[in-house]
Amino acid sequence: MQRMKMKSTVPCALRIGAWSLIVVAILAGCSGAPKVTRSGFLPDYSQLKPDPAADEAMTWLAPNETLRQYKQFIIDPVVVHFAPNAKGTAIDPVALKELSDYFHAEVVKALTESGRYKAITVPGPGVARIRVAITDISKTIPIANIHPATKLSGVGLGGAAMEAEMVDSISGERLGAVVDSQSGGRLGIVAGLQTYGHAKQVMDGWVKRFVKRMDHIHGYTGK
Repeated sequence: MQRMKMKSTVPCALRIGAWSLIVVAILAGCSGAPKVTRSGFLPDYSQLKPDPAADEAMTWLAPNETLRQYKQFIIDPVVVHFAPNAKGTAIDPVALKELSDYFHAEVVKALTESGRYKAITVPGPGVARIRVAITDISKTIPIANIHPATKLSGVGLGGAAMEAEMVDSISGERLGAVVDSQSGGRLGIVAGLQTYGHAKQVMDGWVKRFVKRMDHIHGYTGK
């Protein structure tokens, strides 16, 4: 006798939805903020301490009276210098070049748009050189940012890691250094639908924090 086939009582749409969430969760296992590691880009990490103003960040800054001397900056091209355990090493070099160019352009724009600082190319007194490296990139998983459940859980978030150093343009004396890693925000609609949207969002946040810190050092409290 043939066995009677039992029909599932779970609606097809729910089964598909559940499997979609499982697949997304698996794909998202490599997303989020890369871990903060030492890539070797900075010549010295011994001064770095946890930054109370930013989760995961390690920073060091010279005294404010020293930093107030600097309002002009040479901003070196942003380089890609992946940490040994970086996840982003398989990313297309063209995409990495676009991200590094984007990061550099945002640094220049943020420093100069207020008119309080200048981006120049010639070393001199009162001129600091800024060196920045992208040390890892985590891709955003757009499908995970469409479904409300996965979007709120953050499993599809991308992110980025960086290291940066500011030195006197003549003497090379260190003025500041940072190692940081962040993931994008859950509420960013546009960023969540772009493969590198969260990485760019993180870069934007780094730039804003740097300029805000420089403004604080120089006593600028308004726009």
